Amino acid sequence: MGLREQMLATVEGSPAAVAAHDKQRWLSLFAPDAIVNDPVGSSPHRGDEQLSRFYDTFIAPNTIVFHPAHDIVCGDTVIRDLTLEIRMSDAVTLTVPVHLRYEMASADLIAGLFAHWELPTMVRQLLAEGLDALPISTRLTGALLRNQRLGGAAGFARGFVRAGAAEKRRTLAFLDAACAERSGSDVRVEYGAGRVGPVADLRDELDGWQTGKCLAAGRYVTVSLTRGEEHAVAMATFERRQIVAMKVYVAS
Repeated sequence: MGLREQMLATVEGSPAAVAAHDKQRWLSLFAPDAIVNDPVGSSPHRGDEQLSRFYDTFIAPNTIVFHPAHDIVCGDTVIRDLTLEIRMSDAVTLTVPVHLRYEMASADLIAGLFAHWELPTMVRQLLAEGLDALPISTRLTGALLRNQRLGGAAGFARGFVRAGAAEKRRTLAFLDAACAERSGSDVRVEYGAGRVGPVADLRDELDGWQTGKCLAAGRYVTVSLTRGEEHAVAMATFERRQIVAMKVYVAS
């Protein structure tokens, strides 16, 4: 098995453990000081104890099915472009578009899991379920306070603070211009595996690509890119509503 296949096998161990509700198997995938930031923008969880509490709060009570569209291995990063199906009760199932970013400590250990998805959108979807959402909301609040305490609950709520519609439009315009070789920006661009270059290189990299799914989480906007059978994910970093960096993950 090559390095790419080993990394993918490790990453795919996460949904397998989640589906089996095997907490110890899930925890074993992570390095001792690993980070889980889910959703990006909320306070991260670090180390076995905090990851254990994260599992008890957000994974154990639900049935979660991963529907992957594309996997991208770029350097020591694995990007999964997927949709999560979260069955929170017999009456309520949520559908959540996600970009999952796994930073690998080695081929068989995860150093960081960063889940780019939109918390406000998920909450609106839950509230649309009406009365069926009430017991779920009560259960989640209780689990947050029991496992995370007030500080952890407040840390989770930080996920509501994120880049918004304007930042998403700005990111798509930036990428559309780059894909069409019209960009004159001086934004720093990194190509996932560590290579850094000017936007002129980005124009060469993305010539002919099409933008797709666009998500805002924390100070990042992530965008799915396609060109025929090729797939990539771009990640824009924002400060004061301006793009300050762009990272593009293209399969290596």
